[in-house]
Amino acid sequence: MTDDMTVAEVLERVRERRRQKRCPDCSNVVSIRGFRGEYRWECRGCGAIGIGYRTRAGALEAVQQRRRNRR
Repeated sequence: MTDDMTVAEVLERVRERRRQKRCPDCSNVVSIRGFRGEYRWECRGCGAIGIGYRTRAGALEAVQQRRRNRR
C-alpha cells in the first residue's frame, strides 16, 4: 500500500477489485486457480467454470469479458 492513498481510496480500490471477480452468471465470487501453467476460474455459488487460460490475468479478463457480454 502506498502512503499517498487515503483510507477511502484504498477501500474504493478493494471494492473495485472485488467487483471484477464476480461470476458472470450469478454475481457470486469466483475463485481463480492455476495448475501446471493452466488457469481456470470457478464460481463459488453456481459452479460455472472457465478453463484453459495461460495466466491469472487472462482468466480474470475472461470473467470480465463474459460479464460485459451478458449485459
